[in-house]
Amino acid sequence: MRIAIVNLKGGTGKTVTAVHLAAALADQGRTLLVDADPQGSALSWSEEAERLPFAIVGLPVRDLQRRLNDLLPGLMHAVVDTPPGDRAIVRSAIAATGIILVPIPPSIIDLDRLGPTLDLIAEVDATSRTQSFVLLTRVRAATRSARLTREILADMGVSLLEAQIPLRESLATSFGTIPSGDNPYRVVLDELMTKELAA
Repeated sequence: MRIAIVNLKGGTGKTVTAVHLAAALADQGRTLLVDADPQGSALSWSEEAERLPFAIVGLPVRDLQRRLNDLLPGLMHAVVDTPPGDRAIVRSAIAATGIILVPIPPSIIDLDRLGPTLDLIAEVDATSRTQSFVLLTRVRAATRSARLTREILADMGVSLLEAQIPLRESLATSFGTIPSGDNPYRVVLDELMTKELAA
């Protein structure tokens, strides 16, 4: 499974999503996390953690699609953490993977800024076959904002995962730690795998 974590807007939970999903995938086979963000947040995370259960490399380049293929032999899974704003790197990451996951908190400003990301995915998808899904992050259960966000995304016609990531202190402070066994991203991974098999 190859997954790109994509949102052109910053602060949506891309790196947390990438690290926790890579940890969940690592239980199923050799996994590589590619930090394609020039800020290197995932690499910094790995420096702080004692030992993550997956390999990690920094590759903030615009020919990521070509280079990723050279890294994949012997690996079952790859997760690509993309930067905000750099359309060329994000475009290459989308083209290099089969599943695109767009994390977004349930807020009006994040919904307002989602259009360019969806447009870029559609543009790349016209030339390569991918599946893209929106994932709600930092969700307070049973709140109006979460319900409203789901309704708006449904009206936009996007593929929204049923699984969502709760607003948790343990996730907000997980930088530099090894993701725990009760990682809520495992439910996300289960849903993604089901959707991949159904495609």
